[in-house]
Amino acid sequence: MNLTLTRFFLSEFRKRRKKAALITFALFWGTMSILLLLSFGQGMTTQFQVSFSGLGQNLIMISGGQTSKTHQGLPKGRRIRMYPTDISYLRERIPEIKTIAPESWNNRQVSANGKEINRVVHGTTADFAKMRSQIPQLGGRFINPDDVKYGRKVAFIGWNVAKDLFGNTNPLGNTIIIQRVPFTVIGVLKKKLQDSMYNGPDAEQIYLPFSAFSQIDSQYHIDRIHIQPYTIEQSPLIEERVRTLLGRKYRFNKNDRYAIYIWNTIENSKDAVAIFKGIEIFLGIIGALTLLIGAVGVTNLMYAIVKERTQEVGIKMALGARRRNIVMQFFLETLFIFTKGTFWGFVSAFNLVNLIRLIPISYENFGIESYLLRPVFSLQIFFVYLIIVGSLVFLSGIFPALRASKMNPIASLRYE
Repeated sequence: MNLTLTRFFLSEFRKRRKKAALITFALFWGTMSILLLLSFGQGMTTQFQVSFSGLGQNLIMISGGQTSKTHQGLPKGRRIRMYPTDISYLRERIPEIKTIAPESWNNRQVSANGKEINRVVHGTTADFAKMRSQIPQLGGRFINPDDVKYGRKVAFIGWNVAKDLFGNTNPLGNTIIIQRVPFTVIGVLKKKLQDSMYNGPDAEQIYLPFSAFSQIDSQYHIDRIHIQPYTIEQSPLIEERVRTLLGRKYRFNKNDRYAIYIWNTIENSKDAVAIFKGIEIFLGIIGALTLLIGAVGVTNLMYAIVKERTQEVGIKMALGARRRNIVMQFFLETLFIFTKGTFWGFVSAFNLVNLIRLIPISYENFGIESYLLRPVFSLQIFFVYLIIVGSLVFLSGIFPALRASKMNPIASLRYE
């Protein structure tokens, strides 16, 4: 019986090859569309997380501001600055802080090999590297605790600084001059994607031990404090405690949002990821609707075929064909058309995604192409695809097949 059913199926399919080809193409296009849209949607979400992590991992950044409210008899408009002693002050009083590091900066002339450039020079500590994704290229390193402790004249530079000063020469071990003081290059920043920044991209920055920076710069205050919590859930608590403690120390209202500025990248990242997830879902809905149109086309085709083959169904049932055989024959035809179209759509989408990922992206000029050129074809997308396709195959095939099986053999034989 199975061989007979297969023979019937192949015979009828050949008769309607043109109609089947049109529906197959519609399914191919729908499948490719939904998989590409889901891949690009997930790729944008993933790329945002990658590029945002170029700024750092789970950071709370604090910088001084200007009071906008009177407090304890003091006028508004006072400048609030932070100082190196605030690092230990906050660390001792906020146990939720995992890592904390100071940062000061100034714009300086930097020279090497007869070349001179103007760059932002920073002073910081060893913990800064882990917090701000400062990964050195092979053979180099970032500032370590001993560099800070002994005030060593060493520098960690961005890759664009290395290119501008040394060209294609390896800068490690070479000397750069800042404020007439020589510094030895101990590391070059590894290239990374970065779409969030301050003072420009890290590729253009120079980092010195905080103690060495203090020797060449006259400012006593620090420009920014970086804090990393043990867990991301602790970030609102840390933010509130920082405002309370610094408000008590420098006598400003803790509810004065302009006295100090707090950039909570953890909360910013959550909001942005939610936006990208919304885009991803929207693109998936568009792709699913496209595939649904193909499913409707298959259903209409099968209903038309059932009507065309009314007499044939009647003859088969009059000769003793069981209802399940009629159902299975029409369902197999639907399944074959659907499988062929969706398979080639799947293969095409998979290959296109991998070809697009071969296109290089620029680390210097971060733009929309950095999001679009890294689609992600994941197992999650594949399972979503299988669920949608499986549901549509069943719905598209079962109703025409049931209609055919419910025909009255006598009425079918009289049909013209």
